[in-house]
Formats: sequence, C-alpha cells, structure tokens
Amino acid sequence: MSGQDIRETYLEAGEFFAKVVDQVDIDGWEVPALGEWCARDLTGHTYRAFTTILSYSAKPGDKVDLESPVDYFLKAFESLADPKMVAERGRAAGLEIIDDPRMMVRGFAMYVKNKLDELGDDHIMDTIVGGMRLIDYLPTRTFELIIHTMDLAKAVGVDSKPPEKGMTATLEILGQIALYRGQASDLVLAATGRGGLPTGFSVLS
Repeated sequence: MSGQDIRETYLEAGEFFAKVVDQVDIDGWEVPALGEWCARDLTGHTYRAFTTILSYSAKPGDKVDLESPVDYFLKAFESLADPKMVAERGRAAGLEIIDDPRMMVRGFAMYVKNKLDELGDDHIMDTIVGGMRLIDYLPTRTFELIIHTMDLAKAVGVDSKPPEKGMTATLEILGQIALYRGQASDLVLAATGRGGLPTGFSVLS
C-alpha cells in the first residue's frame, strides 16, 4: 500500500466506526459488549484510535524503534497485556465520551482527518511502546477500528459491513502475527476447511 492508501484506509475505518456509533440507541450504551466492557466502554476504547494519533503526534520521537505494525503489536503484547489495565483504560475512555458519544466520535474523526493533513508519512511518533513513523502506526489503528467496530456492531445489533480495504489490512496484520507465533498453518488449514481451531483460539493472546 502507498502512504496515501494507508491514510485513506484508516479514514474509511474511522467512518465505519462513526456510522455504527451513530446507530446505537440511547438505551444501548450499557449492554454487554466485550469482556468486562459495556458498549460505552468499548466505544471509548475504540475512539482511542483517534485520540492516540493526536497525542502521539504532539510528542515527536527522535528515533524509530518499531518498523512495522506487527512490531508494534508484538511489543504491546509484551508490555501492555495486563487485562485489568486494558479494561480500566477502556472504562476511563468510556467516561470521556459519556455525555454524547456520537458527537465525540464524529468530532474527533474530523479532528484527526485535519491533523493528518499536517503530518508527513515519516513523522516519528512517540507511541507508548516506542518511536514509529506515522505511516507505520496508522495500520495499527485501522486494525483496532475494524475489529472493535465489528465487536460493537454485534453487541448492539447493528448490521454493518466493514470496508474492504480495512479488512484487507486487518487480515494482513493477523496473518503476519500468526506467522511470527507459529500459528499460520493452523489458520490456513481452518480457513480452507482442513481443520478446526480450539475454542477461544486467538493469535493475539
């Protein structure tokens, strides 16, 4: 993917998220969604795919520590994998948007779009796990937007189809993680009807 394609794919994933949020009923924010999270918590966690772009870009890094989206996730799994801390960050983010989730998501989607226009592909961002170029960090946010918007749509009963380019980027990252972790063969065999996967199987844990 070119840098422009990566940017457009991220923005399409953000629009996918915003459209699903627009369809959540006023009574739907407290429904169970994912693990300990209700729909509001999950939405707060997902909207961090906007806010981290803003916060990390405001703290330019001085060197690149992570060369790819997969490097980011593997490092994050090592250092940020405490389920209790992840759950708490999601709840805290949910409280940030509690007054008007639709307005907050739409507003930050536009804010990030404008911010991206100011940043070059090679802008180094000081992420929570190390320095990354903007263009390498964006696919990690596309990944989060696609997967968690699907979670949200399922939880609140919204029929919504993810954008194709976002799904392609997400599947590519999942495949690369599976390859790194020695799980690629299991995925290929299961996807082609040649085997099953254990209950609860995930390349992310």
